[in-house]
Amino acid sequence: MGNKILNLIVVILCAGIFLSFFIFNKSSSSLATIVSKLDMHWIIIALIFMLIFWLLESIILHIITTIIHKSKNLFTKSIKFAMIGQFWGSITPFASGSQPAQFYAMTEYGIPGASASSILMIKFIVHQTVFTIYSILVVLLKFNYFRGNIKYFTYFWVVGFTFNTLIIIVACSFLINHNLTEKVLHIIISLLGKVKIIKNPEKRFKKIQEGLVNFHKNSSIIWNNKIVCLNACILTFIQWTIYYSIPYCVYRSFGFNSANIFTMISAQVFLTIIMSCIPLPGGEGGAEGGFFLIFKLFFPQKMILSAILIWRILSYYSCILSGSLFSMLSSKNDKDNATSSS
Repeated sequence: MGNKILNLIVVILCAGIFLSFFIFNKSSSSLATIVSKLDMHWIIIALIFMLIFWLLESIILHIITTIIHKSKNLFTKSIKFAMIGQFWGSITPFASGSQPAQFYAMTEYGIPGASASSILMIKFIVHQTVFTIYSILVVLLKFNYFRGNIKYFTYFWVVGFTFNTLIIIVACSFLINHNLTEKVLHIIISLLGKVKIIKNPEKRFKKIQEGLVNFHKNSSIIWNNKIVCLNACILTFIQWTIYYSIPYCVYRSFGFNSANIFTMISAQVFLTIIMSCIPLPGGEGGAEGGFFLIFKLFFPQKMILSAILIWRILSYYSCILSGSLFSMLSSKNDKDNATSSS
């Protein structure tokens, strides 16, 4: 969507910066040797896990969408929406580009704007809720282990957990409280009008008010389908468990087997908490540094950089590569057919 050349440049630039770190690192001479000795069965399992992760993302989006919008080939469209979200979420700070890009794609395929925004808001809340529950479970079971082995671990966790908790509180407030949403948007529109970014702010706000009524109506319809929301939560839990297992696959590909999978899943959950606070695309820098900080408990010093490279390619750059294909291969005929079928 949008400028295909720009998408391609972003992909190449992100990959180039990341790979250059390893190419010019003094340990890079042993990188090829280490990679050549990997157990590729575990790398293939990790790739399969990513495919399942993307498939579940599509299924969750699909089952939420079907509550308020039905159209021809909706599941195929849901796959496209999910992968577009993967791409734009990967290349924007705090994954902030994911929902706007998905919203744009949904409206292009005939889903009304109020419906699309409600679907994405519910999907976001489901994700954040499951992540918060997952984090609490891991903290109760594994917090002391990591706190005893990683310096300043408690501070990292408190900041990350607080940040994610605030996000879900704000999202739920906007979803439930119509008046709060209206007041906040009125303030934003007024400020944008004062600095001449938008014209006729009051007229613009009246249009937004009309959309808000439909937004909260659609959100209520989805939220009141408790079985669907519960199924979405269960699938999300499974989806992220699969994703959090990827470092374990990398670990086993190096021939190690002393650490158990639950401990490594817990390590990835804590790493995700840290990454979520980094205001760079994909948590760049923080992701690699956090992996080094936490997973050095499992990988030897001489292999940790190689492990970071492989993990990042599997769990992050695969999303950029696959998602960019869906973003760039959007044809006018597909859009026209989708609009006519809605």
